Amino acid sequence: MSKYASLLFAPEEYHEIGPFRFPIYHDLVPGEAKGIEAIGRKQAKSTFRSIKLAQRIAKDKGITTKEAVELLGSSAAENQELLYDYADQLESLQLDSVGAVEQQIAFVTLFMQYRGEAKLPRAKDWQKLTDWTEADTEAIPNRLLEQIFELITWERDGWPSPEGNSSAPEQPAEDEEQEFSPPPSKS
Repeated sequence: MSKYASLLFAPEEYHEIGPFRFPIYHDLVPGEAKGIEAIGRKQAKSTFRSIKLAQRIAKDKGITTKEAVELLGSSAAENQELLYDYADQLESLQLDSVGAVEQQIAFVTLFMQYRGEAKLPRAKDWQKLTDWTEADTEAIPNRLLEQIFELITWERDGWPSPEGNSSAPEQPAEDEEQEFSPPPSKS
């Protein structure tokens, strides 16, 4: 975040995951939202390219677009002819696609850069991790990655109800304050 962020965001509560802590805002900051949208646009572009290829296959093979989409989604062993006829386009689609893990890594890296803090060795205070890289994210345990990703979704979509049902985020009314928040951590 910028050097002025402390003027706008003075967190009173933090959420700790492993060796990290994250200020809680009950929302994404605009830079986080912008980064997540950019990642989403890349995925959407790949999806549209897949649809265009399916339309071309449908036209070439005299089948419906839905059938062509199903062919694209089936295993390579079942559709050798399709692989041979459209190898270049399929390779390009594969290279441009964004997988679920790749998307999770990108989201977590962005979030770590904006909010991540850690007590580094020989440091008295929590340090912001603005220099966090994708390589750093790729080196953390998968369970930690999943927990940080879950925190991102809570901040974006709403926090779970106090009963702990994380699959159903609570959506407070606009005129009502949200009742549940994680306990503040000690600074």
